[in-house]
Amino acid sequence: MLIDGSPGIGCPVIASITGADLALVVTEPTLSGEHDLERVLQLTKHFGITASVCVNKWDLNPSMTERIEHTARARGAAVANRVRYDTAVTSAQIRAQAVVECESEIGNDVRDLWRGVADIGDKHGIRL
Repeated sequence: MLIDGSPGIGCPVIASITGADLALVVTEPTLSGEHDLERVLQLTKHFGITASVCVNKWDLNPSMTERIEHTARARGAAVANRVRYDTAVTSAQIRAQAVVECESEIGNDVRDLWRGVADIGDKHGIRL
């Protein structure tokens, strides 16, 4: 079962991850994104949940992306993939399609993200 939790670090996040086997924490390359990521990784560690990380819009701040990925690994989380900023998202929305239904770089990023999450799950005995 996949659950899309709310952004942030409060009670809704705790409710979203309760009982989960694996958490994909999506962040953006900003200082507040890094801070929230650290807090969510503390939660996943506390609850014994395998954590993976994705930096969304990574190409808007590559140096912060590197820093966030380093932080994630230092906290025991695997980096599943990066997803770039791409106007193809808006184009897909206008056509009422998911971005993975379109031939686009971001569609490839999202498909690679899924493979990355599945690989992390496999390494931890979690079948997705």
